[in-house]
Amino acid sequence: MDKKVTIKDLEVKKGKVDVEFIEVDGKQIILTHIPYGNIDHYVTHTNCRSCKVEFKKNFNYSHTCESCLDKSNREKYLKKPVVTAPYDGIIYDEYTDKYFTCIEEVIEHYEEDEISLDNAMLLTTVSSSYASIDIEQISQDVVHEDWDPSDELLEKIEEFNKFLETESTGTVFPTDERIDISQYLSDLKGDK
Repeated sequence: MDKKVTIKDLEVKKGKVDVEFIEVDGKQIILTHIPYGNIDHYVTHTNCRSCKVEFKKNFNYSHTCESCLDKSNREKYLKKPVVTAPYDGIIYDEYTDKYFTCIEEVIEHYEEDEISLDNAMLLTTVSSSYASIDIEQISQDVVHEDWDPSDELLEKIEEFNKFLETESTGTVFPTDERIDISQYLSDLKGDK
């Protein structure tokens, strides 16, 4: 088992390090690389910045306990604009960090993993698309400054850009719109 270490357990001492340096215009320029040591790397337990209660750190940079972090994330989530279910797009769940194709899939996942649906933090998603090609992008630094592209080249680029508009990257990203499923769940219970 790992030993519990708090910042109080570590004594900060003063010391001297010999370094090589040069002088330029009367200023000393240190040449010796001095590794930076971060005390957070050695502390296993610390007091939460929010609630001040001591907790075991999951990461070196942890300064907030899981409970306060969850509370903060939930508060941020609840401030997002609301879309009412049913929602037809891909759904991202911030709580489980998973994507779902429909609300029924979300419900099934929460039931299988025995998680309360009250924890769900569902967000709408947006599909990404390919960026269009611009003549400036493909000719920058390869043609002289008074070069003009041919009409045929411009037509082919326009044709290719239209093709890109029809292609999907198959990638979605969460938006800042949260999905309210409370009425949807209420309607489901009423159907049973």
